[in-house]
Formats: sequence, C-alpha cells, structure tokens
Amino acid sequence: MTKEKAELKQNLEHLAEQKGSQQAVSYQDLFTPQFMQKYTSFATIDFFVRELGVKDFTQIEQMAIDQVDEFVKKETKFASWEEMQQKAVSEYMMKLF
Repeated sequence: MTKEKAELKQNLEHLAEQKGSQQAVSYQDLFTPQFMQKYTSFATIDFFVRELGVKDFTQIEQMAIDQVDEFVKKETKFASWEEMQQKAVSEYMMKLF
C-alpha cells in the first residue's frame, strides 16, 4: 500500500470513528456522477470501469498500475489513478463537513 493510500485510509477511519462507528465507503459514494462528469470523460464510474476493460471496480487493483495510470491520464484531468482517488476522497470528506 502506498503512503498516500495509507494516509487516505487513516483519514477515513478517523472520520468513521468520529461518527461513532466504522463504516465502509463505497466507490459509488466516492466517484459520484458529479465527480466523474467534472473530472473525466465518463458519466459514471461504471462507464469508466467498463472502458478500462474490467468487469467491476474491484478488478482495477489487479491491473498493472502503469496501465491504469495511462488510461487515467488519457481520459481524466488527473496524472495518475492515485491522484484521482485522492481527489475523490477529498471531495467526499468536504461534503461531510
């Protein structure tokens, strides 16, 4: 796990503890249609996933990161998959406050 992912996970866990229980955040909650339309060439995360060539979101982690990053660079406003995830978490957390 990269340092950035570990920090994001820690931030989400801390936020969940503040709410009284740990809750999983779904990828649909992070990558909302509004987020996808603002930052990508796709209407939803499901269209993004399909165009990437996988059946569901969970398979992205099984892909070579270079392949995912190249797709993200081509189809979004981000330089990497990591950057896209960080922005999604950041926007999600901002909505909570």
